[in-house]
Amino acid sequence: MGRGGLLRLHPAQGGSGRPAQLSLEEAADAERSRFLSWWYLDEGRRFWLEAELPSAEGAVVAGALARLAEQLPKMPGEEEGCFVSARRADALVALASAHLAADSDTDRATVVVHAQLEALASRHGGAELEGGGVIHAETARRLLCHGRVKLVIEDQTAQPVRLGRISREPAAWMMRQLRYRDSECRFPGCGARRFTQAHHIMWWEYGGATDLENLLLVCAFHHKLVHEYGWAVRRHQDGAARWFRPDGSSYRPGPGPPGDSIDQGSDLLVAGF
Repeated sequence: MGRGGLLRLHPAQGGSGRPAQLSLEEAADAERSRFLSWWYLDEGRRFWLEAELPSAEGAVVAGALARLAEQLPKMPGEEEGCFVSARRADALVALASAHLAADSDTDRATVVVHAQLEALASRHGGAELEGGGVIHAETARRLLCHGRVKLVIEDQTAQPVRLGRISREPAAWMMRQLRYRDSECRFPGCGARRFTQAHHIMWWEYGGATDLENLLLVCAFHHKLVHEYGWAVRRHQDGAARWFRPDGSSYRPGPGPPGDSIDQGSDLLVAGF
C-alpha cells in the first residue's frame, strides 16, 4: 500500500520463488472466511481483537493504520521504534473515536460509564463500561472531558443516584475559539492539530466550569498524561502552559536541568486530581 491509497501490485511468490497460484475458488473462500471478533479478558481490564481478512482488504487496513501511526503524537518515553505496535493500536482507537464523534445517532454512539460516587471522589477503585469493560476512575474522568460519554453514578447497591450529561465537551463555538487560541496540542514539542480535545484543567466534579479559562487544547494521547499517568498542567494568565511530571518536576522537552517542584496539594487539585 503506497501513500495516497495506491496499491502496489507485485507477483506473489511461492516457496519456490515462482508466483503463487490462486484460484477463484480459493479467493472466494478467503472472502467467506473474513471475520472480526472482540472480547474482554483479565477480568475486564483488557480488550482483545482478532480478525482475518482477504489479503487485499488486509493491505488496506494495514496501510491506513501504518500511515496514521506515523502521524500521531508520541508519548514521553515511547519515541523509539520498538513502540510501533503500540502506535498502530493508537491509530485504530483514533479512527474509531473520529467515527463516533461524527455519528449523528447520539444514543447508539455513546459510551456509557457506570461508577460509584466514592470511587470517583477518592481516585481509587474503578468504573464499569456498559458491555463488560473495567476502567480506572481517572480513565472515566478523562472520557468525561470530551466525547460522547454518559456517566451513571451509583450508590453501593448499584442504584443510580445521578445521571451525567452525554458530553462534557464544550459547544462547537467554544471549541472553535479554543482551537483558534491554542492552535495545537499544548504539550511541549507536540504540535498536533488532529485528534485534539478540550481538557478541563479543574475537573467538573470539583466545580471546574466548561469555559475557555478552564480549558486547554491537548491531543488524545497527551490527555492521558493528566489522568492515568499522574501528570499535572497549569495555565498561567499569560496563556503559557506548564506541565509537571508525577514527581512534581517541571517538564521541558529535550535535555535540560531538573525543573521546579510544585505544591502537590493545591496545584494537583487545579489539574483535576
